[in-house]
Amino acid sequence: MKCLKRVLLLLCLCSSTAFAQAGNRVGLELGTATVWLGMDKVVAKQRVEAAGMVFNSTDSTHAIVLDTPTARVFTLEFEHEKLTFAQRNWLRDESKALPTVIDALTALIDQGATNCTIEHAPMSSPYAKLNRVFISCGQRGILLTYGSENLAGQRYTDNAVSERIGTAH
Repeated sequence: MKCLKRVLLLLCLCSSTAFAQAGNRVGLELGTATVWLGMDKVVAKQRVEAAGMVFNSTDSTHAIVLDTPTARVFTLEFEHEKLTFAQRNWLRDESKALPTVIDALTALIDQGATNCTIEHAPMSSPYAKLNRVFISCGQRGILLTYGSENLAGQRYTDNAVSERIGTAH
């Protein structure tokens, strides 16, 4: 009887820990699919494809998710087949930049961000001139970028409001 009580107590402790970990996941919505840090690469691919998006694994650690109907691109990074980084760009219409920034910051706050740091990190080289601001709140963050880059002799505008989870390599 004592052994049965101990086994039941151990099962209760294990199940409560499992539920607590599931509730504290750091996740990010990519269109209609949600991914989270620590997610298996195979599961991420299945969720993305089940949502009607294309999962394009560029190598063993990087993947691009294409949501063709909305013309959106999401970035994923994996280490040991586990998700370590995900990013989505909120800015789809540059004429609505301020509401987009507000929406991204609201999403950050709604996910529980309280203790955040802000870092200004401009980037200037012969090929790029970017003004960047990182807002980091633990495993979550926002990257605000505007500027331009030269790629293959062509000048491109790079304006983005990106929500991020994890750490990029």
